[in-house]
Amino acid sequence: MTSDPLTPADLAALPLFEGIPDAELEILAAASSREVFQDGDTLFKQDAPTSKVMSIVRGQVVLRSTMNERSTIVQTIGPRELLGWSSLRDDARALTTARASGEVEVVAFPAERLLDLMTGGSSNSRVLIRRLFGIAAGHLQETRMQLHRAGREGVITGG
Repeated sequence: MTSDPLTPADLAALPLFEGIPDAELEILAAASSREVFQDGDTLFKQDAPTSKVMSIVRGQVVLRSTMNERSTIVQTIGPRELLGWSSLRDDARALTTARASGEVEVVAFPAERLLDLMTGGSSNSRVLIRRLFGIAAGHLQETRMQLHRAGREGVITGG
């Protein structure tokens, strides 16, 4: 983790916050941090409690899901992508294990502060909510495509 404090302008440079006024990002910026992970480091583990959302600045992160002792790579994500958005749910627990592939730098912000910003009732709050729903829908689409590539048939009940 670096010790340089983040500014609202640092957050505004991230895709999730593009176009959001600095004044609305001040509290979130003050609570956010930069974190650096080395190759193979675990950012979070599946089923562990989670409380922060991260935007990847540099590097790649591999998301892996394990069920019944079988492990599957769900997705590999990189710069400008969001990670840990499941921490915004009730009883927030990581849905996957995230590991750094090479050196990775992220901006991490507390889920509770992001929720505060999202529930502010402004037009910018609605923009953030729509962007997060877009990210969730994109992840569901990636999962759907992975199921088709694997040739599995069955009922998809989520989304």
